[in-house]
Amino acid sequence: MSQLRSALGYSAIESIGSRVFDLAILWIVLNSLPEADIAKFGLATASIFFFNLIFFGPETALLRNQKGWDKCGELSAYLSAFISFSILKLCIHLVLIVCLFSTLDGSHWLVYAVVFSVITQQIQLSEISRIYMRMDLQQRFVARFELSSKFILASACLILFEAGSIETYFAIYYVWSLVVSVLWIRLLSQQQGLQFTGVRTSIGLIWKASIGFSFWTHISGVLTYYIYNVNILFLGAVGASTEDVSLYTVISKVANLFFVIPMFFQSFVPVILSNSGDSSEQKFRKLLLSNAGLSLGQFFFFVVLGLWIGPFFGLKDETRVWDFYYLGLVISSGVLVLNLSRPLSTYLLIKTSPSKVMTQVFIPSAIVASMLYAIGSIYFGILGCAVGAALAYTFLGVMLGIKFIKYRKDSMLNFMERS
Repeated sequence: MSQLRSALGYSAIESIGSRVFDLAILWIVLNSLPEADIAKFGLATASIFFFNLIFFGPETALLRNQKGWDKCGELSAYLSAFISFSILKLCIHLVLIVCLFSTLDGSHWLVYAVVFSVITQQIQLSEISRIYMRMDLQQRFVARFELSSKFILASACLILFEAGSIETYFAIYYVWSLVVSVLWIRLLSQQQGLQFTGVRTSIGLIWKASIGFSFWTHISGVLTYYIYNVNILFLGAVGASTEDVSLYTVISKVANLFFVIPMFFQSFVPVILSNSGDSSEQKFRKLLLSNAGLSLGQFFFFVVLGLWIGPFFGLKDETRVWDFYYLGLVISSGVLVLNLSRPLSTYLLIKTSPSKVMTQVFIPSAIVASMLYAIGSIYFGILGCAVGAALAYTFLGVMLGIKFIKYRKDSMLNFMERS
């Protein structure tokens, strides 16, 4: 049990430390890039949900099956298949970039969207090793590696103050993610002795891993990202000014920082359920309470210091600072509701039918979010987009809460019937 507590502690250090570096990098980007580049940055990063939807990541099956595969002696083969699949996705991305450069202006935001997707896929390649080590309770090593690599990335981004452009930023990010992914895979190979099998065998393993939990977890992650990022694309699609898109990018990126700690608690749910035995439910309740306390603390932090956060992230005009604060308050209210329910998402995907969670929670939430963003952006501009985001986050959080309560009620009834 002390090992699990130690793992939780190092996971917290990793999550908080990584987010501090993410905050530093975001500060550098928003204070060094020109307004037009910030708008491109917002549009490019918001579109990642589309690429993630297509480029499936079966390695999330490790969250549920790693221990079983290890006992059966199949784990190394699965890890090798996941790595091969990730490399294939990267090759497809390179072809996409060549096609885009031959048809679009190289400075078009869609080009940067594909480059950002390449970076994301390289980070996802690294995630294969990180998931394996976290499930093996090697959080101490993961934390040390992650914090060291994030420090290097943040230090490299200081170059932006001398050469502040979106091209320079994505070049730094690309090289960093490539080097880190190579190092992570090398470390995994040293620990597991990877067994690369034939193409047919790898396809079979990927298919087997993808059925059920991994597929639905992937789709739920994509839809969640869609809900809390796509509003920028709706704003751009209705012809909002570069200034408004840039401002909303700052608001959105800052709001997304408040998802980080709840996402840490969410990511630790599989570890608790897998390693806590009969006390897993008790520990999950403690995790829920801790998540709730920190989520509320984050919200009040913005309420109190929001007027100082805007200038910190590069906003100079007083009117824009106040716009940032008021719109940020609106979005943060929805972020709070969604954050309170984040651990419930992974819990339900593990404990219940993932397909039912998808059809009953995530798909309806994505549809409602799309309607809210479209109506809000068309008729009320940046304010409508912010209100739509708050309502969309709230709807998803409430739906997760309802599903969780129903599951617990059904579980209690089944237990009483068996007794």
